[in-house]
Amino acid sequence: MLEAIIRDTVRNSTPIILAATGGLLTEVSGWLNIGLEGSILSGAFFAVVVSSATGSILLGTLASVLVSVILSSVVFLTVRFLKANLYVVGIAANLLSIGLTVALTDLWFRSKGTVVFSGSPRPGVLSIDFLNGTVLGWLNGLGLFDLVAIVTPFLFAYVFKKTVVGVKLRACGYDDESAFYSGVKVNRIRFTAYIGSGVFAGLAGSALSLPLGAFVSNMSGGRGWLALVAVIMGRKNPILVTVSAIMLGFVTELSIFLQVATEVSPKLLLSLPYFASFAILALSHSGNSKKRLLD
Repeated sequence: MLEAIIRDTVRNSTPIILAATGGLLTEVSGWLNIGLEGSILSGAFFAVVVSSATGSILLGTLASVLVSVILSSVVFLTVRFLKANLYVVGIAANLLSIGLTVALTDLWFRSKGTVVFSGSPRPGVLSIDFLNGTVLGWLNGLGLFDLVAIVTPFLFAYVFKKTVVGVKLRACGYDDESAFYSGVKVNRIRFTAYIGSGVFAGLAGSALSLPLGAFVSNMSGGRGWLALVAVIMGRKNPILVTVSAIMLGFVTELSIFLQVATEVSPKLLLSLPYFASFAILALSHSGNSKKRLLD
């Protein structure tokens, strides 16, 4: 029972962790990518469409990553060269993705709801016999995307602290003017961060649609927004961001369980992760305000 709870929590947390990791890159660089929700949704659509058409999970994932990178790049370039508001452009990208996926689903598949790709290949899952009955038994049943989500935060913690790229990235977010006069190419670093954000958002989209072999309208279901909450809660620390994402993933899993186990309105239960996000951020902000007053 406990193994199943942990496994399902990790599965629900995977898209949030991956998207939050991408968001963390941009947050550390100083320009938070608000368009994560749209990147996940677009990535989920093209991942399963290309995977079904080609019979290749790899090509589907690459298509998802490519589309998400393009969308993230458009957000950055619009802000960089047209001096648009970062938050407005990010929200516009999210709305564009919702409209685009609905339009393409209707145009290509004559459906505005769920499209099932019966011939789409499904990613394999981990199955190691000697893990059964051990503390790590919950690893069995996890897919490649889940394992990437588990490993990536530790890799990023090393990159941020121990590499030149990580130091430059943090310098841009801390004081971009000082970084510029120190020889750091601030805009290039931030553009790279947005590309990285697109890569991880694309992986998050693939993790949603490929295991199902289907696309559902608006299937990102607010995970991009939850990823942004995890980034804010994590305070630029990859491990804390991951812990925050897992907390939100657990609440998401709890809301799904309660839909089966109780007679409470499913729509109300689906809003549970957002209530939890609001409460956590409110408590965090309250604690910071008290600390500043005491100081």
